[in-house]
Amino acid sequence: MPERDKKVILNINMSIPTGRLSPQDLEELFVVLRAAGFRIVGPKLRDQAIVFDELESLQDLPQGWTDEQEKGQYRLRRREDNAYFGYNVGPHSWKQFLFPAKERLWRAKRTPDGFEPIAENEKPIKTAFIGARSCDLHAIAVQDKVFLGEKYSDPRYQARRENIFVVAVQCTQAGNTCFCVSMNTGPKATLGYDLALTEVVNSREHYFLFDAGTEAGAKIASQLKAETAKPSEQELAASLIARAAQSMGRNLDTTNIKELLYSNLEHPRWDDVASRCLSCANCTLVCPTCFCS
Repeated sequence: MPERDKKVILNINMSIPTGRLSPQDLEELFVVLRAAGFRIVGPKLRDQAIVFDELESLQDLPQGWTDEQEKGQYRLRRREDNAYFGYNVGPHSWKQFLFPAKERLWRAKRTPDGFEPIAENEKPIKTAFIGARSCDLHAIAVQDKVFLGEKYSDPRYQARRENIFVVAVQCTQAGNTCFCVSMNTGPKATLGYDLALTEVVNSREHYFLFDAGTEAGAKIASQLKAETAKPSEQELAASLIARAAQSMGRNLDTTNIKELLYSNLEHPRWDDVASRCLSCANCTLVCPTCFCS
């Protein structure tokens, strides 16, 4: 069985958070991952947005910040608490690390008779994603379907994918533009992760519950200074995720959506959208499921 299939099965069987970490203990996760040879990337404040970038420590996370999103609008604002992951999915996608916009295909050196190819021996950097959401993981699954197919696969994508460790974060709030419930892609991550965190923060306490989704995740978790999650804490975490599911900013009726799109290929709405297009290709770069190459 391919490794990616094992990950899906393990996530289905291990979706109840069993461990508890304090914010101080979460710093240990960075230490353990770095000791295992991982570069760590995750959410970070930059250019007045929450973007994905390399992280050195827990202090690099956007603690106490959230975002407000509406059509044509993105703004940061301060939260009333010190949540580390109290924001919604922003302007970046994890695709930039799995399917980069620029990649060297080959090198060569000149010879008297022409040129000679130089073998590419660079190995992908082991990378840990911190803060992936359920919708992110479903988007990555689309990329996997394309680039890791049964008949054809992209060896470069496969090599990068096999060196990724995913720390998901369960959504406990929904944004004005969120609609994952309609697509059955969230807000609770149920597949595609090695570890999943649920952040609980209020005026009285601040902690993280976690569960391991793979053997690799369980191995990392075993090295953390974790306590056993109490049933009451598990119930609270579940209620926060349920609250997020009930407060989606958008709703999409997906009934016969494929047929609806196919029957409206010449609809004037497409011309209206195209008339405002600047041809900058930014949509291709940031869209988490687009695999145009």
